[in-house]
Amino acid sequence: MNDSRTLDAVLPASLAESPDTAALYFLSGSGVVRYAPPIGLHRILPADVDFTQQPIFTRALPTRTPSGRTVWTSPYLDDAGHGLLVTASTPAYLHGEFRGIVAADVSLTRLAERLRDLKPTPGGFAVLLDTQGHVVAAPDRALVTLLGRPAPRGARGVLTLNLLDDPSSALHALRVPVRERSDGLDSADAHGAPFLVAHARLPTLGWTLLTFAPRDEITAQYAEVAGTIARGSSRTLNSTLLVLLASVALTLLVVERLARVTILAPIARLTRLAHIVKGGQLDERLLPESSEEFRVLARSFNGMLDALKSGREALRIGEERYELAVRGSNDGLWDWKVATGDVYLSARWKAMLGYRTGELPDHLDTWTALLHPDDRARVSTLLRTHLEGPGDLLEYEARLKHSDGSYRWILTRAATLRDVSGRATRLSGSTSDVTERVEALRLLEERVDARTRDLEGVLSVTRDFTYATSRARTLDRLASNVAAAAGADAAVVSLDATATDVGAVGRHGLPDDADLTVVLPVAGAVERADEAARVKRTASWPAVVQVPLTRGGERLGWLVTCFGSEGEVDAARVHLLVGIAGQAAVVAENARLFASASDRAALAERQKLARDLHDSVSQALYGIALGGRTTLRQLERAPDQVEASVRYMLSLAEAGLAEMRALIFELRPESLEQEGLSMALAKLASALHARHGLEVTLDLGEEPALPFDVKVALLRVAQEATHNVVKHASASSVDLRLKVTQDAVTLEVHDDGVGFDVLQVPEGRLGQTSMRERAEMVGATCRVISEAGVGTLVRVVVPQER
Repeated sequence: MNDSRTLDAVLPASLAESPDTAALYFLSGSGVVRYAPPIGLHRILPADVDFTQQPIFTRALPTRTPSGRTVWTSPYLDDAGHGLLVTASTPAYLHGEFRGIVAADVSLTRLAERLRDLKPTPGGFAVLLDTQGHVVAAPDRALVTLLGRPAPRGARGVLTLNLLDDPSSALHALRVPVRERSDGLDSADAHGAPFLVAHARLPTLGWTLLTFAPRDEITAQYAEVAGTIARGSSRTLNSTLLVLLASVALTLLVVERLARVTILAPIARLTRLAHIVKGGQLDERLLPESSEEFRVLARSFNGMLDALKSGREALRIGEERYELAVRGSNDGLWDWKVATGDVYLSARWKAMLGYRTGELPDHLDTWTALLHPDDRARVSTLLRTHLEGPGDLLEYEARLKHSDGSYRWILTRAATLRDVSGRATRLSGSTSDVTERVEALRLLEERVDARTRDLEGVLSVTRDFTYATSRARTLDRLASNVAAAAGADAAVVSLDATATDVGAVGRHGLPDDADLTVVLPVAGAVERADEAARVKRTASWPAVVQVPLTRGGERLGWLVTCFGSEGEVDAARVHLLVGIAGQAAVVAENARLFASASDRAALAERQKLARDLHDSVSQALYGIALGGRTTLRQLERAPDQVEASVRYMLSLAEAGLAEMRALIFELRPESLEQEGLSMALAKLASALHARHGLEVTLDLGEEPALPFDVKVALLRVAQEATHNVVKHASASSVDLRLKVTQDAVTLEVHDDGVGFDVLQVPEGRLGQTSMRERAEMVGATCRVISEAGVGTLVRVVVPQER
């Protein structure tokens, strides 16, 4: 990460100072890319491109270049418009470990321009070839001269020329000396034009620079020497020719040496310094060069070294901080190189298990032998799964054998290093002795288990508790539950009398005629405010525990438990009874409220019945009486109209009878047990038609196999829904459906009334709350679906897996 941050800062700065560099980038072994300039590489390249499989990365891998040298590509034309480029890839190492490659795309445009202008003689020229003999840079006239034909058009076509392997090339005859010798001087025949050729190899790139000088131009300037030859001075001629040839060779060698000094020497110094840096020396620097380009390169390289040195210093500080932290944590350290099997166990790792440094060998078998037999299979499977998987972090707890023969719980944490293929090559981590924590956790779990058992006993008092119609019966059941939860032989729940309540008593394990005053506290006795329970002995019971029932700071009564043996009552048992008393007080208070609510519900039901009788049956009877008087008058005045009056009275009588049956059915839902839910819904439909003239369509299907309380809840929801239809919907018809499937029983009431916007009606209006609560009480769901102008649908779904 430090290297990435350093390169993020260095690469753009170096690129800005190097005009001949088109791009600089770093590729890590895990595929992380740092690229300058920032051109949005992720938008240009496909999302699934893997840089670690590209030649720019693979050609510089340690397996391909064990010496760590820089690898250069052949020249190529850049599609982004940078012209002729060459890419250099250099492997990067940290502490001898391969981390990735640093690459640079270098533009050859200015180099090619300078070579085109290089003329050893007026008719001479220079050519630069890569390691294979392809043309890197050459003037067009040079290619025509050497090939004896027009050169290909465009730079891309020139790159395909191989002047050493092309049979028509003047250099074809020199391919062996050019490839086998690093430098030399030869002659070549360029399709009838003789040339002197000097060639030298660039040591870093491996490319070859060739300079050509026409032989005629060299000899033409010595015409006077030719006259001397005509006068017969052969010795002078030979000497002169030797001097001339030596001068030409010297000229070509000077040109080659100049190229080496101005181009190759700085590159060689840069390469040498790169190898020094790779060895870990960051204090060396490049000296400024005479060439402006190499001065820029030297500044950029020196700046990168400064950044790397700063990063190394920050890393050193971080390592010191880590070492202090490890010493402070008192953890043991270990390291395992998976490929070689080398293992390192720190002195602290061994000391945690009671061993000195030399008493345990640093070997994987040492760790395996110390593992508890019950943990070996589990840990081995965990370790193998981690090595084969893609994860980075590993953490587990296992027991290791101490030198004293005991086993210590050890927490192991590790980080994993993987190669480019994802294979784990190294694991390093720390170990901590967590025996005390594990033992403390075990004791805590035991206490929690004991506390859980107590809580289960407390909760068992009210679990699945139902309230009877009689408060005495409810308190009897509560006393029975308390005795079972506390392991008592008998129990009494006594509620005090108040100004508005006469009180009540429930008992278990005691005869109905037993004198409860023997076990109950003395009436009027003053107990301490902080007294939670009393333990006493009576003539009949060796141990009696009396616990007050309190709710909201007010005492409701007493919970009394009787035990046949005094040894059964200890502090834990009394503590349990205090907790049970809290739950029993809730039940007792709810029983009082339930009884009060039942009384209010009965009163409300009587009032509703009175309203319904007044609104329906009373009006029907009044209509019959009025019709009877009318009929009597018609017997005297218009006997032929008597039949119509009688029929009207009969219809009123039938409507009143249907209304009475509906009211009786509402008062006696227990008829569901004999007739079933389908029949009850059919009677409800008949009442709707008779009382309100609604067209009711029934689709009831088979009788559902549901508990009685569920059937009652469905019937009540149907009654509430149809009541809303009559009262609010202004509907003409109602569909009443009961569907039974393998998964659920569904009740639907659908009308064609005016409907309403469910988002505009406040929650709780139109009976929605009561229908939903009735459904939820039996584990069903109720949903109201409506829209203005299209009617309303009430759907109740009861899952079958009850």
